[in-house]
Amino acid sequence: MPFALCARGRTAPRGSCAFSVLPDIGYNALVTSKRGVISWQRNLYTLVIAQFLSTAAFSGVTPLLPLFIQDLGIKNPGEAAFWAGVATFASGIGSFLAAPIWGTLADRYGRKSMVLRSTAGGACILVLTGFSPSLAFLIAFRAIHGVLAGVSTATSALTASQAPRSRIPFAVGLIQMTFFLGAMTGPLAGGVIADAFGYRAPFFFMGVSLVVACLVVVLFVREDFKPSETSGSHQSPIDNVRMVLGITNVIPFLGMLMIIRFGPFMLQPVLAVFMQDMTTEGAATAAGLALSLLGLTSALSSVIVGRWGRTDRFLVVVAAAGCVASVLFLPQLWVQSAIQSALLIGMVGLCQGGLLTSINSLLSASVSRERQGAVFGVAQSAGALSQGVAALAAGTLTIAFGVRSIFAADAVMYLLLGLGAWWMYRRMATKRVGTQSGG
Repeated sequence: MPFALCARGRTAPRGSCAFSVLPDIGYNALVTSKRGVISWQRNLYTLVIAQFLSTAAFSGVTPLLPLFIQDLGIKNPGEAAFWAGVATFASGIGSFLAAPIWGTLADRYGRKSMVLRSTAGGACILVLTGFSPSLAFLIAFRAIHGVLAGVSTATSALTASQAPRSRIPFAVGLIQMTFFLGAMTGPLAGGVIADAFGYRAPFFFMGVSLVVACLVVVLFVREDFKPSETSGSHQSPIDNVRMVLGITNVIPFLGMLMIIRFGPFMLQPVLAVFMQDMTTEGAATAAGLALSLLGLTSALSSVIVGRWGRTDRFLVVVAAAGCVASVLFLPQLWVQSAIQSALLIGMVGLCQGGLLTSINSLLSASVSRERQGAVFGVAQSAGALSQGVAALAAGTLTIAFGVRSIFAADAVMYLLLGLGAWWMYRRMATKRVGTQSGG
């Protein structure tokens, strides 16, 4: 389907292309129930609270894994970073395998139940991880965490299924902004708690945060869910994955999403070790500060892109932000100050927020309302695979070439992302011109 026709919402069939603007047929039925009117705005702002608490909880413990592993007996920092990568890889593989199943169940039984599953399950696993007696238990708990996690995906699917089509970029941008604010707060809080009470304590504190997020959703989010008879909600997860991958441009968007997530996921397991090279005390706090700055700047850029971005220009945002992020990674090869490193990572966040909001908005616009669970489930699966591979690659690169080699790898990948997005945009623009001229 040509780019112009899809972007302008003309005669494209429902869900047939990545830029179709679908009519809000059935919207009143979606937001109205016997109990009264369900406000999508109220649900959105409630989910913002739950998203913040859950993201802060998960992100507050991830940077501490190599330091926690050192407490479990792996004293060498390089080896600890490698095993932290293995633990994160196990989590990513678990999420990769489970995400399409959760996405299918969301379209079949409702998206609110998936938010509750991910928050309640995540709370239990974080607390159990804090009691890990050995490295083997830690890796096993991280794998189970990957199977049960996915709060951001669940909240995005619920939000996109309720918001009017014209407001989806705003809603997705707000969820992404909250995700980054949580990612900003969590590592800093986790680092301070770890330096004050030890590396097990953050797992217990963050577990309580997830319990609060679960209660917020139970009490204040309403969903009048009715599965569509024609949406394919009764298909198997494999059939749903095939359906999503068969939609125009979805596979390239998923590839871009994997690269976008690859960069930060390579940093998280080893950032504390990197900070240890530049500061003798407070490495956990320094790593938390860097990731907090990344979250803050990402939140700002995500809400700006979500508020004023246009669907037919999101690929331009991806192209520009990818190239700029590539340049910002390079100085980390020579920096000798933890503060300078944190500031550079914060500047990368200005690109990261726009990248994720753009790609998630394009994925949401790819399908009808009834398919939001399926497409975000596949997106979570792709992101989880990227997370697992990135963490394992980070540990391997650290042992082989040193921790700074990770920044060089990120610079190359983001440059390829920017160039690929620009090529894709120009190709679509050429098709549009050819269609308008009768070619």
